Amino acid sequence: MGYLAKYAEIQRQLQTLFNSHPKVLILGIGENRMGDDGAGQWISFNLDKQITSPEICIINGGITPEERLSEILDFQPNLMIVIDVVGTDNLPGSVGLFEEKQMLNYLPISSHSMPLPVFVDRCKIGVPNLQMILLGICPYSLQFLESYKLYKEDEYDLDAKEADPNIPFYDFNMDPKMKSLSDEIVALFVQIFKENAYI
Repeated sequence: MGYLAKYAEIQRQLQTLFNSHPKVLILGIGENRMGDDGAGQWISFNLDKQITSPEICIINGGITPEERLSEILDFQPNLMIVIDVVGTDNLPGSVGLFEEKQMLNYLPISSHSMPLPVFVDRCKIGVPNLQMILLGICPYSLQFLESYKLYKEDEYDLDAKEADPNIPFYDFNMDPKMKSLSDEIVALFVQIFKENAYI
């Protein structure tokens, strides 16, 4: 089964959301040294390299999305899609979309520096008509690395990472199955954006 068939229902729901929301912000969050918790960072970073439309804003928020709050407020999106791993009883690798009233029940808060309800409230105050959706992924592993290295040191030096906060600071530690799934999610978004003439 190809990835488009695998995520057919999610693709349909996202397509409907994009059709009714002209300005979309995608926010990946997570700790990329903590196993699959880095999926949100991986997806947002790799999407950002492919999307150039002024109607789409991609932010890799890492574990401190509040540090990017000013960018969110300046962009004034109609729709924000938060991408992160979620704690549910579903099988690892399951992917789902959750409404705003559900999302805070599923998002883990231990890896993020600001309580997510506070961050959500600040977004809603600054963008009163904002609709927020969570794209949640059930992790395979959340093993934290005791030792770690910087992400692609030979390609991105510290100055480059300071200039572009979407570049991950630390290297990833995702399960291979999660990395494959994350690449499928990136391809899914790219396909939807193409169909909506964003790219």
